[in-house]
Amino acid sequence: MKFEMPKYHHPNFDQDFLVNAPNVTLEEVQVDGISPRNYHALSVFPEYFKINGKWVLATQSRMDTVCVAIDKEGEESVNIVEFRNLKKGDKVVIGRTEDASEGIYVWTQGFLEDSADSDTFAFRSGRSRETAFSVDYDTLYDVLRYEKANNGYVTLIVGSAISLDRDSRNALERLVRQGYVQAIFCGTETAAFDLEKGIYDTTWGQKTFEKEQNTTKNLFATINLARKYGSTKALVESGMVKDGFMKACVEMNVPVVIAGTIRDRFALPETINNVYEAQNAMRSHARKTSTIIMMSAILYTIATGNMTPSYNEFDGTVRPVYMYTIDIQEFAVNKLADRGTLTAVSIVTNAQDFIRNVDRALNS
Repeated sequence: MKFEMPKYHHPNFDQDFLVNAPNVTLEEVQVDGISPRNYHALSVFPEYFKINGKWVLATQSRMDTVCVAIDKEGEESVNIVEFRNLKKGDKVVIGRTEDASEGIYVWTQGFLEDSADSDTFAFRSGRSRETAFSVDYDTLYDVLRYEKANNGYVTLIVGSAISLDRDSRNALERLVRQGYVQAIFCGTETAAFDLEKGIYDTTWGQKTFEKEQNTTKNLFATINLARKYGSTKALVESGMVKDGFMKACVEMNVPVVIAGTIRDRFALPETINNVYEAQNAMRSHARKTSTIIMMSAILYTIATGNMTPSYNEFDGTVRPVYMYTIDIQEFAVNKLADRGTLTAVSIVTNAQDFIRNVDRALNS
């Protein structure tokens, strides 16, 4: 069956309760980073705000943010802002109801077809290892083909498991080179393991994983080389890195955001150690992402899922943002839903097998 992007349906604004709803109440920020009392905190659902008699859709609604309104006649719009990014003078929407009674309307039916039984883009229920995932895989393949053909923006969150396996590492490299990936988020060791394999043909100092003990000698030597050359890009351009997804990202101009953690012992030059700077860098991609796939990196997955809208507007069209979370632990894939990201499709499987399946389906 040919894949079709679900069409978004706005509410019927001719309904009396929407026609008669008041404009939102706005209150100015007095101090940078401090919201007025009774601010309206947003969710992952589509939300509308009535400004000067006009209902305005927040196209990047996401968890734990506030709505800043522009109420100039003829230019009504809203910005979705993290609390720390509020500035003095910003006009914040006030109100805790969602039924239009305060000019705030949460709309959960936007991607449902006319049939009441349709579930084209629904909020997911829990998944387990006993769930049948074949249809999810087939849909994902279609989504990725669609994204590539229509200049979509696909972001991957990559855990170190991908770097530790030869075939999964090669699969990710092919997906990058074939144009299926527009950005990658990962930690220092995920990137460094991939570079180590590309330089020394070892992972954690091992070639076969049969007899040797884990060692960080080559891992740290790899990071030292990157720091010596000044950047991962320069290291790749030196010719020392023979293969891998980091090399592919440099050569295909695919950005890699490496967020530091408190556990980092030794970081690549690109590792962002300031948490707010890392968050800003990740959000700059999340806000334009149309499909996101999160693999075996639970903390990065939760962080990224919460900053990524479940829907967005691309070239004037409102469409869902497809989310997939992959981990061998049920706890890991369901944790994202527990934190409020309800639209993610969870697949309980080995991330190494997952990325190889995707590669085979798209590049065979």
